[in-house]
This record gives sequence, structure tokens and C-alpha cells, in this order.
Amino acid sequence: MSAHHKKMSHFLISVKKHTWSAGFRLRSRRVPTHVLCYVAEGCGTVTINDKTGEISLGTAVLLTPGMRIEALATEKAPLVFYVLSYVEAALQPTNQVVEITKNALHTADLRTDSITFPISLPATLLSKLEELAATISNQDYAAVLHGQLLFYELVSFVHTEQLQHGEKGTGSVEATLAYMQKNYREPLDVGFLPRIAQMTPSSYCRAFKRATGMTPSEYLTHLRMKQAKELLASSQYSVKDVARSVGFSDELYFSRLFKKREGLPPYIYMKQAGQRVAVVSKLFLQDHLLAMGIQPIVAPSFPNYYTTKSGFPQHLHHRLRGTKALNAEQTIDPQEIMSLSPDVIVRMNVQGREDTDEWKQTPQTLLFNDYLHWYEYQMHIATMFHKESVAEGIIQHIDTVEKQAKDALSSVTRKGRWTILRVLGDEVRMYGVYGHALTDLFYHKLGFQPDPRVTHASYRADAFSELLALDPERIILIWSEKSHVTALEQNPLWRGLRAVQENQVYYPDSRDWDPWGPLGREYMIQKSTSFFLQAAGHG
Repeated sequence: MSAHHKKMSHFLISVKKHTWSAGFRLRSRRVPTHVLCYVAEGCGTVTINDKTGEISLGTAVLLTPGMRIEALATEKAPLVFYVLSYVEAALQPTNQVVEITKNALHTADLRTDSITFPISLPATLLSKLEELAATISNQDYAAVLHGQLLFYELVSFVHTEQLQHGEKGTGSVEATLAYMQKNYREPLDVGFLPRIAQMTPSSYCRAFKRATGMTPSEYLTHLRMKQAKELLASSQYSVKDVARSVGFSDELYFSRLFKKREGLPPYIYMKQAGQRVAVVSKLFLQDHLLAMGIQPIVAPSFPNYYTTKSGFPQHLHHRLRGTKALNAEQTIDPQEIMSLSPDVIVRMNVQGREDTDEWKQTPQTLLFNDYLHWYEYQMHIATMFHKESVAEGIIQHIDTVEKQAKDALSSVTRKGRWTILRVLGDEVRMYGVYGHALTDLFYHKLGFQPDPRVTHASYRADAFSELLALDPERIILIWSEKSHVTALEQNPLWRGLRAVQENQVYYPDSRDWDPWGPLGREYMIQKSTSFFLQAAGHG
């Protein structure tokens, strides 16, 4: 075993969870071992070797033997944190643990040049800490070995987070982004970008991917393809002219790359981009089309519900400039659609009847019924327009957004059990745990834990009596008019609910929240994450 690996070996002594009451102060003391602290709840200040800084949810603190520390919890709330104590020791080549933990040891060289730093995936670290604490509470030999392995995995995770925090240069990356956006039409050597950022190539690439989710080469291609699609959609240029105008001297290479990314050749994209697409549905299928770069000529709106002039939800209002708003609150006349001369109609059977001859006057009517998940709509529409690869990228992006939000909301969602309601006049709807895009997002993607006594699908109408029997811990009121909620609040039976009495009723402004399409889903995730973090005192 190398000297490097001997230096890198750490052995866990203990892991403990502490809770300090608001305003608690830890007097100055020296630490006898290596220590990793992680803040799970609350905030405060910490002074390490006379250097003071703030700590809050998601902060990690690394201490080495002999360091002096003092800390103070905020006056507003308790401070909850984990403390891992460990020592360095050399392992011998014959030790069986060497083989088990070899890969983790290789990356577990915790540095001391960034003593406090944020954890970008707090839920991941917290789950590792909880698993480690539960494992080492069992004193049998197998549990001790398993706990040591979990410890190495945790140290490796923290080491990676520390490296990412320590790599400076976000501002420099932004400078190169501006440079690429300005010069992407020219022959551009991405190998020159680290010099602009004044960073090493490896550090620059890591910082760039953290900032954009792409490598510099991928981002450059993204810029060029985005502009290429706009030019092709205008139908004013040849494929060769488009290729050259966005930085490709080789038309054949551009065409291959375009087909790989978009799922169809440029000349087919140009033809389809010129199609006049009409949307007739009970859902905002224009959301799915816009995400793939298709602007419909007409799409459903709800002018008496949404506050925008168009009757489209806020996140689609500006994107649908030039699209005719079809009042979906009224019976839809097929002739109103046909008068716009559409090439394609994307339609759901909104009025519960079969196709009529009037609907069949268009060259192509794409008809389909309900799906369970939003991404099934996305893939079905993508198949209609030969954009499967584009849809796959959209689905992957939303999956990433959901995971990031779940992580950010972990301090909120792991407390208590939740019940989702909608108040409609005298009716109270209770949403179930599956079979609806809303509950799929809240319960299965963002991590809210449903009340275990709620087991039904979709929602139940007129569920007020059932709600009283349930007497839930926490309530979310979704898509509910203020006047209806105010009327409900006057009901003494409502005021007697545990969630109401303990101030655990959450009522976000959710009028524009729409989990059925990718644009609406991302908008809803951003708004709901902000609301719940602020409600919990983290915003």
C-alpha cells in the first residue's frame, strides 16, 4: 500500500446528532480529533481560530485536531447538526478493509483550506448520515465493518463537494459564456476559453459544467443549433446558408449533427417548422409543443380563470404571442379552427364525442386520449412531429429539476404527513396518492410524504366529512379561490382540525401552477419550492 494511501486512511470514532436550543452558545474549545459537522436545520455563527462565519442548513464544517472553535445558534430557531469524529491511521496491505475501501480512500483527502462550505445536495448527505448513525448503533462486528464502509463513502462525497466549492471562477465562466454567445458564428476554439477565464483547463471544464450543465463544446453546439432552428423555421435560407451562418463550414457535418440532436434532417425540420399547427384540448398541449420549438397558430385558453389578457397561464402568456387564444370554456366550433387553414390539428376528444366530418377536413388530425404522466403526452406529441430525441432531452431536464427541488425541500418534506385539498365553492376535494399529475409531482417527485391513511387515486369530490375523520397533520390548499377558502375558514368544523389549530395549513398562490407540461411543471416547481422554503423560514 502506498504512503499516499496510508496518509489518506480515516477511521470513524463516533457520529452524533445534536440539537441546540435557540440562542445556545458553545464556549471556545479545542477539538481533539478530526471532526466533520453538518447543519441539518437552523442557522447560527461559528468562529474557528478567530475567523467567524455564518452557518445554516446545508453547511459543512471541517476541523482538524487542535483547532479552536466556538459557535452560537440563532435566537430564532434551534440548531440541529451532526458531528462525526474520526482519526487518521495507516492501513497495512494485508488489512482486508483496504480492498473494500480502496476507491473511496483514493478520493478522501479532505483539505483544510475551505473549512466551511455549502453542500449542493443536502438530502443526499443527510440520508448518508442517517444511514451511518443507524448502522453504527448496532455493535456487532458486521455492522462495524459496514459502518466504516459507509463512512468512507460519506467522506468521499464530502471531499467532492469541497473540491467543487473550492474551484473558483464562476465569474470567469460567465465571461466566457458571453464570449461564446457573441462569437459562436465564427470558428471558435474551445481550448482557448480557459485562458480567457484564467483557469486551468480541468478546473475550467468542471466550473463550466456546474454553471451550464454542459461541456464547453456541448454549449457551443447548443448555441449554434438554437440559432439554426430559428433560421430554418423562417424558410428564407437554404440548409447550406444556415450551416455557414451558425459557424459550420461543412454542410454535411452540420446536417448529421442536426439530425442526431433533433431527430430529423434540417430540410425536414424546415418543412415541419412551416406547418400551421392548431391545438384543441382540455390540457395545455401547446406547452409540450413550445418546449420542442413548435409555435401553434391557435391554442386553448381559459379567460375567466387566468388573469392574463390572453387567458393563457402566466408562464405561457409571452411565449404564445402571435398564437390565437381559443376559449376552451365554451363549446369549440370546428369551423373556427378550419377558418385558420391549419395543416395539423393536435386534438383531444374534449367534448366526449367521436370525430365528425367537420374535424376531418384538415389534411392531418392527431387525436389521442388521456395519459397518466405528463411525459407520455410529451413523447406522443414528439412522435407525431418526429422529435423523439428532443423530447427525451426535455424529460431528462425536468427529471433533473425535480431532483434538485426535492433536495432543496428536504428540510420541509421530511416533517409530518401531508394532505392536498382543493376548495371549490361548497365542495372540498381531497387528492389521492397516485393517478394525477399534481400528486405525482408533490408525493413522488418532490418528496412530500402523504398521510398513510389516504390511499385512493386521483381525487375524491365532496370529501369534507372524510377530511374531518382524517384530521390531518398538514394541509396544502391548491387551486382554491380566496373567497371559497375564506368561507371555509368560517366553518367551526374546519377550525377544529389539527392542521388548522397548529397553523399547518399552506395556501400558495397556485392559480398558474400546471404540472401537465414541461414548461408549466418547471414553473410550478420553482414557485412551490420558493413558497415552502419561505413558509419554513429558509427563504
